[in-house]
Amino acid sequence: MNIVTTRFGEIEIDETRIINMRGEILGFEHLKRYVLHKQDDKSPFLWFQSVDDGAIAFVVINPLVVKTDYEPVISGDDVKSLEIESVKDVVLMAIVTIRSNPFTVSANLRAPIVINSRKKLAKQVVLEDSEYPVQYYVTKGELQEKQDQQEDIEKNCDKAEGYKEAIA
Repeated sequence: MNIVTTRFGEIEIDETRIINMRGEILGFEHLKRYVLHKQDDKSPFLWFQSVDDGAIAFVVINPLVVKTDYEPVISGDDVKSLEIESVKDVVLMAIVTIRSNPFTVSANLRAPIVINSRKKLAKQVVLEDSEYPVQYYVTKGELQEKQDQQEDIEKNCDKAEGYKEAIA
């Protein structure tokens, strides 16, 4: 399947990798289908590209890359809604905000996108735990270190199994 996007032009996506939202991304309730798109193998960032509106794509990152001790508690209702049967099926993504003046990068750890990589279902979940901020800042220097950590996560972590499955 091909979709036309404003950022990448026309891209081919495997329809089996389309992620269906069981909830919505706040402010984008009308969009229900997305795909994780990796533009650069050397970057820890991915794009959560809308299949239904090529102009909408969110920069996302595995929150473990920016905060290695990130352990959000996902409610039983959300687990049920997403039909999660194993932690190996769970992929977490944090929406990233990049500002240019001054240059800052922050990840929304309070409202991760929880993805069931096996069933391709997702929901943005607002955590009740105030320990995780909406804007968790990452410095430019940390990003290379975080990229190295991401590679280690992908190689060594059982949780990476679902992560690799979800990326287009």
